[in-house]
Amino acid sequence: MALINTALTALDAARAGLQNAQNNIANVNTQGYHRREVAFGTNLSAYTGGGFLGAGVHVETVRGIYNQFLDSEVLATQSLAERYDNYAIHASTLDKLLGGQNSGLSGTIQNFFAAANEVANAPTSTAARQSLLSAGNSLVTRFNAVEDYLASVQDNINEEVTSTVDQINRLAGQIATVNNQITAFQASSQQPANDLLDTRSRLLEDLSKLVNITVLDQDGLSSVFIGNGQALVLGSNATTMSTIADSADPENLLPAIQSGGTTLPGMDTSVITGGSLGGLLAFREEILKPSQTAVDRLAYVMATEFNEIHNDGADLNGKVNQNFFSVTPTQQALNLGSTAASITVTIPPANANLLTDSDYILSYDGANYTLTRLSDGMSATGTLAAVTTFGSSSQGFTLAVGAGVPAAGESWLIRPMHDSARSIDMAISQPSQVAAATPSLDTIAASSNAGTATIGAAAFAGPPYNAALLDTVRIVFTAAGQYDVIDDTTGATLAAAQAYVSGNNITYNGWTVQITNGATAPVAPQVGDTFTVKYQATGDNSIALQYAAAQTNSANVQGGLTYSSAYNKLVNYVASLASDAKISAETNETMLSDVKAQRDSISGVNLDEEAAKLIQFQQAYQAAAKSIQTANSIFDELLNAVR
Repeated sequence: MALINTALTALDAARAGLQNAQNNIANVNTQGYHRREVAFGTNLSAYTGGGFLGAGVHVETVRGIYNQFLDSEVLATQSLAERYDNYAIHASTLDKLLGGQNSGLSGTIQNFFAAANEVANAPTSTAARQSLLSAGNSLVTRFNAVEDYLASVQDNINEEVTSTVDQINRLAGQIATVNNQITAFQASSQQPANDLLDTRSRLLEDLSKLVNITVLDQDGLSSVFIGNGQALVLGSNATTMSTIADSADPENLLPAIQSGGTTLPGMDTSVITGGSLGGLLAFREEILKPSQTAVDRLAYVMATEFNEIHNDGADLNGKVNQNFFSVTPTQQALNLGSTAASITVTIPPANANLLTDSDYILSYDGANYTLTRLSDGMSATGTLAAVTTFGSSSQGFTLAVGAGVPAAGESWLIRPMHDSARSIDMAISQPSQVAAATPSLDTIAASSNAGTATIGAAAFAGPPYNAALLDTVRIVFTAAGQYDVIDDTTGATLAAAQAYVSGNNITYNGWTVQITNGATAPVAPQVGDTFTVKYQATGDNSIALQYAAAQTNSANVQGGLTYSSAYNKLVNYVASLASDAKISAETNETMLSDVKAQRDSISGVNLDEEAAKLIQFQQAYQAAAKSIQTANSIFDELLNAVR
């Protein structure tokens, strides 16, 4: 019987080898599958008088082939590949929008100044003025559209962050469950839970696509950590992630770990560096937020500086101090603390060219304020009035305490031009309201005057001008040596029974004139004599020329930039990062393929190798079967001998 029993063990062993090879071949394309290997052991030998004779073979275990180092490399490389891929997708989309002829601002800015040149060439032309208004409307519409798109991208990223966190929670829960199942299975069977181990490996790969993770294996359990060591899975327990408002920018959501009923601080790009979540956060921090600030700055600076020029001029209706654009930044100082203390932000119009394309954090320690520029980390500490100057460089705005009393530890997000691109609009609507000329006043002595007095040229100050500077005003003598001053534009009497002295200043509505009796045969103004000060509408294009010149003024935007070059700088910045991200994504994809190939050379299924094993175990099976046949023949011979 020993002959048959030994042959049967060999038959079972060969069958196990055949079955395992067939299973490996069947799972050659299964994600996360690790090649199985059958481990054989020798049965205890039987003692005979002549020594120990072998008792055959048995299957000790079937184990999966793992390489922890290469598995970790796959997770790390895959996390980086997903990060750059997601980053590149978002960056490329934004690059196309900002650089597109029909979606970006470059062409619209050029068209606007082309229309301004038309007004400079024909300042009284209604068609040229209408063209400028239309170009202005197109410009504000494009600014609004770009800002709305950037805001929608911001909202979409918040939604993606929330969705990704939900996926992370689901995978973390599944990994914890599989950990528990592995522990239970291996405790009861004393054998490796190969299928469950493969399932966990697949889940870890899926998780690494979402966020950078570190995996520690101990006693068959995989604990998962993210970021700087925050535990996501500990054995059979999974923590929960959520999203919270960024403490430094509440409009943006950050992932956060919930631990023991407490939500830990949000994890930003310094913590989340990989996976699609890392790509989202990096894109928002490195591209989206700078783009929003740069577009807001351009809208604010263009509107403010164009308004400054427009305010210097007079329109065809004799109106001065009129804005061409309206722009109203919102939430310029956002309180990040718990008190109601507020900070007001003021931007003097003359300082628009000093504004940087950055947001700031203002903090207060109870004695001093510190203003930190977020784009490069530069800061200044001191009084609230002093911190807006870094060294000798003014940041273009001033700060003051508004309502409430700041407390030590308070901080504010300072966004001087926030929402400017969304709020920019036209302040005028009629061609006649375009101010193309420098204000000019005409002084006229009525031809019917009985006296010989003359009126000199009007002098006036500005800009800013007196709002009624260009009203038509009459100086009417009502008695000997007395006059009234009447504003015909408003119908108001500005003064009555004023004493007349030849050559003395007469000042109203921001202008000053002198009426003199003359040097030759002087005759003082008689009752009824009238002198008029009125707006002189001319073909002057001095203001319109300044509009046209603003296009090429390199002092318009901080950094020595024109409007177009400031926008092109943004477009080039985004394009450069999009290109870098694409290259990094391709590089990491190649690295990922290489690392997976290395891992699969050890843990994966090699069809040639498995085919050889099929032949090997087939031959072993046939040999074992032949041994049984031989044993049967021997038994038959013995039985025949004793009959």
